[in-house]
Amino acid sequence: MIELSDTSIRLYRKKDGRVSVKLRSYLLVNTNVGFSLPAYLKNISLRLKLASGEELKFQEVSFSSDVECYAMETMVHGFWGSGVLEMDKTEDTVGQLILDYHLSFTGHATEKPASISYVVPVIKRSTAYEL
Repeated sequence: MIELSDTSIRLYRKKDGRVSVKLRSYLLVNTNVGFSLPAYLKNISLRLKLASGEELKFQEVSFSSDVECYAMETMVHGFWGSGVLEMDKTEDTVGQLILDYHLSFTGHATEKPASISYVVPVIKRSTAYEL
């Protein structure tokens, strides 16, 4: 029911030497009726497993409460995620991005959390703080 439109992860070296991990995307909610996503989305989280074996749970995950557009039976909401990793070397690679979410319209026990997994590009961006 929920998907991401763009899954490119960007890495930025921070001044303190750690690496900032960022995702800017859109949540695509397949539905034949419009509804208030913040009212029914009980939780949402992101995890990233890098090819190196490192794993990151994004510390910040948020989405726009207003619908940016509704067409073709899809609600579109802005979506952001960020976190911080300890990494000696940053390089272009791939990872597995896991989106966990729980949509609940009635509160019934059959409305279980769901998960979607994507293989994603992880792109190093240059900064003034490269090691």
